[in-house]
Amino acid sequence: MRKTKGLNFDWYFIDNFDESYLSEDFDYEKFQKIMIPHTMKEVPYNYFNEKINQIEGSYFKEIEIDESALNNEIYLNFMGVMNKSWIYLNNQLIYTNSGGYIPFKIKINEYLKIGENLLFVRVDGREIKNIPPFGNLVDYLPFSGIYREVYLEEKPPVNLANVKFYSDDVNVLNQEKILLNTILKINEEENTYKIKLRVFDEEKEVITHVFDDEIKAHALLSIEIDEIERWSIKHPKLYNLELMLLLNDEVIDIYKEKFGFRTLMFTQTGFLLNNEKIKLIGLNRHQSYPYIGYAAPKSMQEMDALILKDLGVNIVRTSHYMQSDHFINKCDELGILVFEEIPGWNYIGDEEFKELSLRNLKIMIDHHFNHPSICLWGVRINESKDDEEFYLRTNELAKSIDPTRQTGGVRNFKKSQLLEDVYTYNDFSHIGNNPGLENPKKVNKAHSPYLVTEYNGHVFPTKKFDSEKRRIEHSLRHLNVQEYNHYYDSISGAIGWCMADYNTHFQFGSNDRICYHGVLDIDRIEKYAAYVYKSQKDIEEEVVLFIASNMIPGDYDLMKIEEIICYTNCDYIKVYKNDIYLDTYYPDLENYEYLPHPPIIIKDLIGQSLKENENFNEKDAKKIKELLLSYNKHGLDMPLKDKLKMLSLMMRKVIEFSDAAELFSKYLANQGENPTIFKFEGYVEDELVKTVYKGHMTKSNILIEPDRVNLVHGDTYDLVRVVVKMVDDFGNVLDYANESFIVESSDSLEVIGGNLKSLIGGSIGVYLKTKTVEKSATVKFKFNNYPSQELKFEIKEGILV
Repeated sequence: MRKTKGLNFDWYFIDNFDESYLSEDFDYEKFQKIMIPHTMKEVPYNYFNEKINQIEGSYFKEIEIDESALNNEIYLNFMGVMNKSWIYLNNQLIYTNSGGYIPFKIKINEYLKIGENLLFVRVDGREIKNIPPFGNLVDYLPFSGIYREVYLEEKPPVNLANVKFYSDDVNVLNQEKILLNTILKINEEENTYKIKLRVFDEEKEVITHVFDDEIKAHALLSIEIDEIERWSIKHPKLYNLELMLLLNDEVIDIYKEKFGFRTLMFTQTGFLLNNEKIKLIGLNRHQSYPYIGYAAPKSMQEMDALILKDLGVNIVRTSHYMQSDHFINKCDELGILVFEEIPGWNYIGDEEFKELSLRNLKIMIDHHFNHPSICLWGVRINESKDDEEFYLRTNELAKSIDPTRQTGGVRNFKKSQLLEDVYTYNDFSHIGNNPGLENPKKVNKAHSPYLVTEYNGHVFPTKKFDSEKRRIEHSLRHLNVQEYNHYYDSISGAIGWCMADYNTHFQFGSNDRICYHGVLDIDRIEKYAAYVYKSQKDIEEEVVLFIASNMIPGDYDLMKIEEIICYTNCDYIKVYKNDIYLDTYYPDLENYEYLPHPPIIIKDLIGQSLKENENFNEKDAKKIKELLLSYNKHGLDMPLKDKLKMLSLMMRKVIEFSDAAELFSKYLANQGENPTIFKFEGYVEDELVKTVYKGHMTKSNILIEPDRVNLVHGDTYDLVRVVVKMVDDFGNVLDYANESFIVESSDSLEVIGGNLKSLIGGSIGVYLKTKTVEKSATVKFKFNNYPSQELKFEIKEGILV
């Protein structure tokens, strides 16, 4: 039967290539010993020349083959090598691959010998013209190296060479029945075979079926299934499918796959999943990380999917290339829809470029066909011009491989020629003081299904350490777009640019080679905008109450906080100032009536306190509060009616100007003798469900938060992120902290990017890579102004990939 073995340890690497490396007696063991995934050049966090990783490199590994294995078909599987690679086995060139975003496999039986076999991989990591996405400007870095895993795969001599599953409705009104279709190809054409299907719900077998037809080479098989649980966003049910190839009732091959039964469709009136209309809310994802670029193993790929689920989005676009199996698998498990597209950025090259694009498209669809999360194939080069001849070919190819899914092609201009099924459009029209999205009728002349695939991004780049005012504005722009996403029924959804900040070329982003377009920073740590998405989650998933302010007037011009934005899915909130009740506040349905959970916007932080604490009657207290709030908004340019109101109070000797200034200082500038502490209580169905404290910091602390402490050093190494942040008394991140520290680890762990770190905007990610198995590995964090802290990790042996 089939076997798969990881080939990710005991490689030797040097960052150049020389013809002498191909000689039979060359001593490659003098080079650096490395593990796969691997980047040919680790980069600094920021401020580096992107050409430092555009180099050539050479990789060597010995493969042990026993005699019995040669009775099977043996393949080398490379999941991703950036950018061009030459594969040698026993010093013989056996394959050349152009393009870093696609997997490729090589049948190697004829090149093998019993015992030790030398695998040599030459890699050119330069940005080679006419290999997509290169040839012109590209707003992201590709990095370089064998950055995804390598496997050795054995198959029986006669096998199921290609298997595709998809499901159809038997009857739209009957959700208990669904049709499972199987497209299969057998790698020989002489004999006839039987096919047996088994479906497991975890370990329990729920379906067994032997197809009556005698199969020869190719087949399309269908079976109607009763009472199957459908895959959905909220309940992403997966089954284990086994397809058995039988010859004379003997099983000669078994193909196994995880599969989710579902139907989906983009329509002119929105997106349907299992015939239910769902509004899509999403983010774009780049697969790069600090220091290591693309070279991240399964655990980090899965982490991004988990983060997206935590953010509350239900769709991700794989901008702008095919992404890791691990990431797509996790999207299947979590119920995140995926719009996957071919590599490219703005530029269409010559015929060679186009042929490689068609190859990229074919491999992408073939490789990820069986994933229920994939909802749309991207068949255009991102933001490229119309090219009828080329894009007719991409669409025809996509339909020939997968007639079950629709196609899209991302453009950034109106009334583009539509050859795809869905008009996918980057809408950067929102600039803060206008509608969040354009009317689709003005963009899409075909009035076809419509999906917004980018917004915001470069229009308003925002750093985690920018002024609070800018970070709030950044979050409001994301909020405004999502309001219009829900307003237009004809929009299937809107996918924001982007999930996380990323390294880029000098022509884009900031001068430090980071593009600050994410709702998360490059370490996947939240900016304020992240909570726009979190707050739209159902209350059953998570109670969200985020106050988009540190509540410190000194961070604002003239010490005036005009309003407090609260991103929440609570019904209402109560606010207290130094334990004195101010008022109860409700969602802003007037300005955000279409969002599932509008924000609560507080414009009055005085509440009833003037009446309660000062010697004013109720009527005068109300007038004075109105004046203070007017001044807080307008300054001395208050409306005339407010100035007249102030004059009346002064003439009646209710208040003097100096008294008003003192009241502003006390109630709005928070300049009392003691630190001001605000308490925000979130209520759902009149029950207190969450409490958040904000205010002046009186003491600070360092929190160290690992994503996991149980690591697996298995078919390849493991990598874990540890978030280090400085917080106040109540756990709020201190946004301007830049404390430096040293990370020391035991020999079984490597600190990526060096041991000396410093906080950026109050937090930073530290990345630890396993080197060996160890029952207990210790990592120490040493600070100048805070006590040292230790983390304990367990590193066990197992199957990671």
